[in-house]
Amino acid sequence: MPTILIIEDDFIVRQAIADYLSRKEYDVIQAEDGGKGLEMFRKQQVDLILTDLRMPEVDGLEVLATVYREAPETPVIVVSGMGTIEDVIKALKLGAWDYITKPITDMALLNHAVARALERVKLIQYNKEYQEHLQREIKQKTEELHQAQKLEAVGTLAGGIAHDFNNILGAIMGFTDLAMMEQDDSKKLKEMLDHIKKASLRARDLVAQILTFCRKSENERRPIVIYPIIKEALKLLRATIPTTIDIKSNISTIPERIRADPTEIHQIMMNLCTNSFQAMKNEQGIIEVNLEVVQLDKKKAGELQNIKPGKYLLLTVRDNGMGIAASDRESIYDPFFTTKKKGVGTGLGLSVVHGIVKEYDGAIRVTSEVGKGTDVKIFFPIISIGGKENQIRPLTFAGGSETILFIDDDPTLVAVTSKMLKSLGYKVVSANDSMAALELFRDRAADFDLVITDQTMPGLPGSELITEFLKIRPDIKIIICTGYSSIIDEDKADELGFKGFLSKPFKFERLARTVRRVIDDQPVK
Repeated sequence: MPTILIIEDDFIVRQAIADYLSRKEYDVIQAEDGGKGLEMFRKQQVDLILTDLRMPEVDGLEVLATVYREAPETPVIVVSGMGTIEDVIKALKLGAWDYITKPITDMALLNHAVARALERVKLIQYNKEYQEHLQREIKQKTEELHQAQKLEAVGTLAGGIAHDFNNILGAIMGFTDLAMMEQDDSKKLKEMLDHIKKASLRARDLVAQILTFCRKSENERRPIVIYPIIKEALKLLRATIPTTIDIKSNISTIPERIRADPTEIHQIMMNLCTNSFQAMKNEQGIIEVNLEVVQLDKKKAGELQNIKPGKYLLLTVRDNGMGIAASDRESIYDPFFTTKKKGVGTGLGLSVVHGIVKEYDGAIRVTSEVGKGTDVKIFFPIISIGGKENQIRPLTFAGGSETILFIDDDPTLVAVTSKMLKSLGYKVVSANDSMAALELFRDRAADFDLVITDQTMPGLPGSELITEFLKIRPDIKIIICTGYSSIIDEDKADELGFKGFLSKPFKFERLARTVRRVIDDQPVK
């Protein structure tokens, strides 16, 4: 109920106005002169003032000037019977919202003026709140834009190094595959080679993880055992987290599998443990990581974001850091939300983890107490698959006797890929310069059954080189490959009519199958 202050030295007029407004359900207070009126104005919340103009000691004009100076948002309506036109003008200049002359023959006129003034106050307040809300949104969006620009910068850097790094990995993986194909009965040697290959695949996946900052790609989700990935992530974290922080783990050899992408599991571990590390005061504390199998009944599953009952892998990351305030817990999954100091963290860690877990049809539960630490539990649904565990076996793939032109600006990759193709029976002609390859093709176009070319090369990039090849021989079959390119990917390669696409570093198996499929004009499976 709005409160109206009536300042009027005529008791009869003042009382008549008060009675009328009270019947209209306004809360009315009265003052018999300007001085007392200003005292009441300062002591309590007033929504509107009705003031006479001519009063002893402090008149209405002084009341107007004082109210406008101290609370300009408070509406003041002058009600006077002795003022001149000059007084009206002066009152309006001093901030009066309206001017009503006495005697008031129709109180409805006064009621209309009061209602209109109060409605105007609401509109002004609404506009003020809207502007404040708008400013908050602009600030938030600006901060998000700055974060996005940081990620874009990381993406640009990642794209710049990915091509060369993937070439190096391609050479390591290729020579490892070739060594594994050698007829050697040394079990120890084969095990070491297998470790080299697994490490190379992990490095490849880490590059793919970095590249998610600069391009959106579909991740490869398949049935995997995750305990080795978690152990590997902890080794990496141990090398980067200060030794004053103790990392305790209880990671059993759990054979159960989940449908996931190894890179995303690695990313979950890195994000959660980095959050724990950053929550430590003076870089001292304990991070505990546990992995176990749990059975969730219908009731427990319902409490965890309504996931399905059944067997789950439970990953727990616990720390004794600063904890999360209760007021912040509802926002912890929001992108760019962070409780860390400026310059520490992006606010994306838990948001990314939450998104991955939801896509896996799992659940995440965070419990925290200020000063005592945070406990993050992630439930991954276990899947049942038939068949035996994958075993190390000799690499043998279908080959052929066709002639292949292989083009790449990295000499080591040219060497290893040529050896891989030759081991499959193919005849290989290689070039590590796109212009030299073009001259070679002009001279010997009829000799080649297939061309494999890198995309990112000095001189002519692969896509332009292919255009020149097709002008010379429109029926030539071409596979394009790249370690990273913002111009070409598998979908784009297909749109441009290329017969095949290889993302470096590629496995021996992928190379062999792609080459055979393209030569035989087989569709992509």
